[in-house]
Amino acid sequence: MYKKITGFMILLLFVAAGNAYAYDVPMAKYKDIMEQSWEKDYVYTLSALGIIEGYPDSKYHSEEALSREAFIKLLVTAAKLDISQTSGTVPADAVNRWSAPYIAAASERHWIEFMVNEADEFKPEQPITREEVAAVVGMYLLDKDESVGPQWISGDWSKERDARAYSDIQIISNKLAPYVFYTINRTVMEGDNQGFRPKSGLIRSEAAAVINRLIDIETVGQELEITGFYAIKSSPAIARMSLVDNVAMGWSHLEYDTAGTAKLGTNTTTYQVPDGFEEVLKAADQANVNKDLMVFFNEREKLAAFLKDALAQKMFISQLVAKLNDPVFGFSGVSLDLEGLIEESDAPNYTQFVRDVKAAIGSKTLSVCIPTDHYYKGYNYKDLSAAADSLILMAYDFTHDDSHLPSAPLPLVRDGVERALKQGVPASKLVLGISKQANQWITTNSKTTTAKPAIELVEKRIADPNASKTWSMPYFLKLVQYQDGSNINEIYYEDTQSIAKKIWLAKVYGLKGISLWHMGNFTASDWDIIAKK
Repeated sequence: MYKKITGFMILLLFVAAGNAYAYDVPMAKYKDIMEQSWEKDYVYTLSALGIIEGYPDSKYHSEEALSREAFIKLLVTAAKLDISQTSGTVPADAVNRWSAPYIAAASERHWIEFMVNEADEFKPEQPITREEVAAVVGMYLLDKDESVGPQWISGDWSKERDARAYSDIQIISNKLAPYVFYTINRTVMEGDNQGFRPKSGLIRSEAAAVINRLIDIETVGQELEITGFYAIKSSPAIARMSLVDNVAMGWSHLEYDTAGTAKLGTNTTTYQVPDGFEEVLKAADQANVNKDLMVFFNEREKLAAFLKDALAQKMFISQLVAKLNDPVFGFSGVSLDLEGLIEESDAPNYTQFVRDVKAAIGSKTLSVCIPTDHYYKGYNYKDLSAAADSLILMAYDFTHDDSHLPSAPLPLVRDGVERALKQGVPASKLVLGISKQANQWITTNSKTTTAKPAIELVEKRIADPNASKTWSMPYFLKLVQYQDGSNINEIYYEDTQSIAKKIWLAKVYGLKGISLWHMGNFTASDWDIIAKK
């Protein structure tokens, strides 16, 4: 592994299958954010979202005052405003500053007019006060809550003021008070035993909390569609059918060994129609969920050849249609999980195959599982999303053994989502894949090996009082550490807390939903979180 450090950015360069690829994503610990720091989750969450970053000394500097321009950048970024498309006026003293596009976006929405003086100065480097932050945030929120605005500004705000009764309430600007108290009403900011402290500067830890709370407001009430993959050892989850909207049965695979012929196989060790499948179908029907047939294949070279073989594709699609229309199963659609396409030249062939499948299955639904495109270039996200009903982003398996990089660190998951959206996938069609798994590194006499322990074994280890359990930043995964004889063990685990964070991430980006690979691995506490969507 080669590391290149530029400021706070860490570029991780890995080698796989003879090809180099990079995760150009900040993933580092802040030296000054301790385990017990109250702002820990706020800071690392915004870092994972790519909204903030630290200093070249790898510190966050929580107690440092935040400038006006720095806060406006945070707000505009969190609001996902397009700074390349803005017509806002930039005050004279900010025209040539790095922050000008962000200030223009805020100016266009009339959020910062009260901070511009008669000399047309914004004073971008000046520390921003808590009152100014509350006012800007209040304006932002009231823009979004248009039905509330007129009545609030005309008088309802004073009820909030009277209810708070801060000791320093008299020094809050009358002009800004309606907006300040709306921010307080929405619990984005609050006072303490010293009052609201309106004229005090906002420090960086407080700014992280404010922006996090704003983002949380965006996620309230959002519903996600849940797709559960009933595959491998999922029978323990049969009673959970009512908690998903779609269930994809991992019961089939593509068979392709000879040119001109292909088959929809249903009898491998891993992907097969199981004995007692009728019970599974009955449970799905009773839960009134959509039933999809999952088709799996992961042999890259064979897949690339298949996508150039029109006769084989025609044969496969005809068998797929027959299976989907078999009244014994009553499938609602199909989920294609054809993995391994590295070359960009494969992308048009795969897209055309997906189009042909969609045309053949008629009114039945089609979802397509896609890997993140850091390495796999054979999937044209935009074209696939136009052809299919949904794309399931398998935002996991980033694992790199030598660096102890686990399967699904939140910064990389976020990056995968953003890359898909930037390539033109509508959020309304994108599903965030969550894989319930663990990565283990075992070091004995300075030699390290890896493993993927079973979920039940990891849960037992978590219950062991002798094992160290921490919420690992910046990955947002459970880290379990223990010694077993001469073996030093380190396990990164997708636990209930990390699953909740990924569900939250899907809401932040307004995605269609999440998928669960595979249903049998998820624990009772995981299902409790999933039930809340």
